[in-house]
Amino acid sequence: MATEELVTEQFKFLGIEVSKEVLSKCVSICTEYDVDAETFIEQWMAFSLTTLNGASPTLDNLELLEKREFSKRSASRLTAVANEVTHSSTGTSLTVYGAPVAKQENSVKYTSRTNQGTVVHSYGEDKLLDMITNTTVLDNLLELNIVQIPNDDGELYNKAKYGFELLHEKASIFDNHIRYISQCIMKKNGLSETVSVRYKTQTEVFVAGRIECDADARLNSKSVILQGTWEDSLSQTVPLDLDSVQQYSLFPGQVVVVRGINPRGNKFVAQELFSDAARAVPDPASDITNTLKGTLSMVVAAGPYTTSNNMSYEPLKDFIAYLNTHKPHVVIMTGPFVDCDHEKVKDNSMAETYKSFFDKLIDSIADIANTSPFTKIYIVSNHKDAFHVNIYPTPPYSSRKKHPNIQFLPDPSTLNINGYIVGITSYDVLMSINQEEISHGLVGDKLSRLSGHVLRQQCYYPTAGSIGSLAVDGALWAAHAQLPATPHILVVPSNFRYFVKEVNGCVVINPEHLSKGAGGGTFARLVVRPPTEEKTNSNIAAQIVRI
Repeated sequence: MATEELVTEQFKFLGIEVSKEVLSKCVSICTEYDVDAETFIEQWMAFSLTTLNGASPTLDNLELLEKREFSKRSASRLTAVANEVTHSSTGTSLTVYGAPVAKQENSVKYTSRTNQGTVVHSYGEDKLLDMITNTTVLDNLLELNIVQIPNDDGELYNKAKYGFELLHEKASIFDNHIRYISQCIMKKNGLSETVSVRYKTQTEVFVAGRIECDADARLNSKSVILQGTWEDSLSQTVPLDLDSVQQYSLFPGQVVVVRGINPRGNKFVAQELFSDAARAVPDPASDITNTLKGTLSMVVAAGPYTTSNNMSYEPLKDFIAYLNTHKPHVVIMTGPFVDCDHEKVKDNSMAETYKSFFDKLIDSIADIANTSPFTKIYIVSNHKDAFHVNIYPTPPYSSRKKHPNIQFLPDPSTLNINGYIVGITSYDVLMSINQEEISHGLVGDKLSRLSGHVLRQQCYYPTAGSIGSLAVDGALWAAHAQLPATPHILVVPSNFRYFVKEVNGCVVINPEHLSKGAGGGTFARLVVRPPTEEKTNSNIAAQIVRI
């Protein structure tokens, strides 16, 4: 459903400012003709460029769009629906009485799409991009050494007692995190030592802590408080006065170091905030015994893998067909595979267990080995899968059969592919940060800023806490949600529009989802060449492709 916030977000992404009246008209059109915000904006941009020479949206222009594009489409759709009702109401079909359909119908919207295989976004040098489409130039027998970079306690998933957390242990976990990240921030920015957040002073000092909200509500500039460490501040909190700060981007859970004064000890008047604890991007050629010897091809897709109106998994079947044809070296697939929010899952209409159904999906994916035996498939878990545990970080899946070409990974995970670090999470961390973030005085690309928070906080999920359906286990978060190294490639599937961006030396990829509603979505394909003397991100090229 389109809302003013979603439509505004889509327009802002394209750098277009619209008035309140225009915004209301856009939402009205979306509601009347049942289109989502993204589809509407795509329709408007196409209409504006082809008919209005790229004019901005006005009430008159929107009325013209509605008359020429949506009204005709609505009329033809009504005719089709009427014919369908007439056809299905006749005869002796038991479905009229509520009996289950014998053969599951395909998604009309998905099967009738005409844009499959279209490249909608590209990143990188032309020479590398040519390699993506011309896979015959790649070495199928490329020697790969792929390992999962371990966290502090790799066995913690097996020992964890989900939902059993002692408050003092959780407080200690977050306190240790504040101390470590704040020390990294201070070292990187050359700052002096910190004092208690309640220390009374009229001269400038530095304090360190975690951003929180003073109420059970969304953060705003007047509700920001800073919780200090036990060592410096006995974990006390202090309100932050941000009026003198020229620019900032804050969200709950973020660790910051603040420069300012605290005349009375009950409010810290901030002058400047520091939040960048990002490590340098490692040299992929640092280990000469583990250097990439040829050009690597990779494909990345994110669930769900079936459309919202059936469980026939048409997008997954087409994705498997693509892999059989193009034979990439590495495939990364993130869940969910059996989405707990899918209507067919929620109405309990499946004739077998969710786990049994998932096992069959894995068997079909594993059959890729018949046509591409060298392809390695890495499947990252997701907390929204109906057959799996709803906890974050999420332990890896398991299947009834062992497939040599498939490896299950937890969410999040970090891989080392011959010196290239690839970070992966299946949770929509960008949307999570966006829902909680407040910012002031910043210019530039918002999606780059949101992605940068993951790198700067050295954490796959820096908004520590439970948001919506996400249940966070403190011990697992401390052991498995931290970035062990700054990745060369960061995969962050999101409901935000697909993108590939360079952020602080890291190539961040949002492939979006393989299916979107009743229609098809997108996936990403990449090539990575051996290290050169140039910047590391110049050795990576990527495209976003419609399924």
